[in-house]
Amino acid sequence: MVTEKEKLQKSLDEIINAKSVLDKHKNCICVFGSSAIKAGTKYYEDAVLTGEKLALAGFEVITGGGPGIMEAVNKGVQNAKGKSIGICMEFPDICIQNDFIDKENHLLLTDMAARKYLFWKYAKAFIALPGGLGTLDEITECLTLMQMGNIEKRPLILQDKTFWQPMTDWLKNTLKNDYKTIKQSDIDLFTLSDSPEETIQRIINA
Repeated sequence: MVTEKEKLQKSLDEIINAKSVLDKHKNCICVFGSSAIKAGTKYYEDAVLTGEKLALAGFEVITGGGPGIMEAVNKGVQNAKGKSIGICMEFPDICIQNDFIDKENHLLLTDMAARKYLFWKYAKAFIALPGGLGTLDEITECLTLMQMGNIEKRPLILQDKTFWQPMTDWLKNTLKNDYKTIKQSDIDLFTLSDSPEETIQRIINA
């Protein structure tokens, strides 16, 4: 049986190994999104375009390296000859990764906390495309860490107003206005956009 100490050491080893790759990249944007989105759909094609636009704007792009929107973003980055980085997860019975990650920028981890640490450490901004529980987890953890001062505040942009507006309305109207469990300063930690171009401009202007 693996001990807790051994698990922690493995997590630390994975972070150290990843640093040897990620320390070479100084202008990274991290993009979150659903693994369930299929090629040929509007959300997939929008994600490909987002990857292309980010690469053409000179950004290096990190995703979770999986299928769906992550795959689409990595594909777009490679289409535009940019730096396509994937921090992939390996589970006991499955290895989640896509075919559009640069060979030299392909990282494979087994510890989810280590993976998130690398997202927070190396990204100068975060973009959330449409996603499910995993994407919501990444968004809310990012917001909480910025709120608490555990990581430096930086742009978090929810791209696709039609998808994200109901959630942001709930945060503003229910949590902030009705129950007062969050403040306006928490709402100010994220912004909405409706296109890759608007997203990139928000990052540049931040």
